[in-house]
Amino acid sequence: MLLTCKRFAFAAGMILSLALIVGCGNKGSNLLPVRGKVTLDDKPLAKGSIATMPESGRGAHGAIVNGEFELGTFSNKDGALIGTHKVVIVATEGGGSGAESGPGKSLIPARYNSPDASGLTIDVKSGDPNTPTLKLTSQ
Repeated sequence: MLLTCKRFAFAAGMILSLALIVGCGNKGSNLLPVRGKVTLDDKPLAKGSIATMPESGRGAHGAIVNGEFELGTFSNKDGALIGTHKVVIVATEGGGSGAESGPGKSLIPARYNSPDASGLTIDVKSGDPNTPTLKLTSQ
């Protein structure tokens, strides 16, 4: 249980770091809408969070609901910077709402909680619809 709590704390810290601290840039410059899907074993991921880390500049983030997400960089759903982004996904269920409660059970393998280990990327391109599908596996 302690290891699970440490993994969740690390993953949550990564999401916050990527979404809030990674890089800077001119608000609104080079942002394009990104609306995508996340599946786990070819089924929509029920819920979770996604964060991206571009090669330079500020990362984007969003909520995953019924297998779908929309990214925001400076505000909710304002898009992501043009370029290639590494991706982190965190998805848990259960857990309580109090300070003493645990983080809950992870719905996905821990490798998806790290931008370097996940193997997931999103390429945001001008002139193309940015509708990535991120396919996760439980193996």
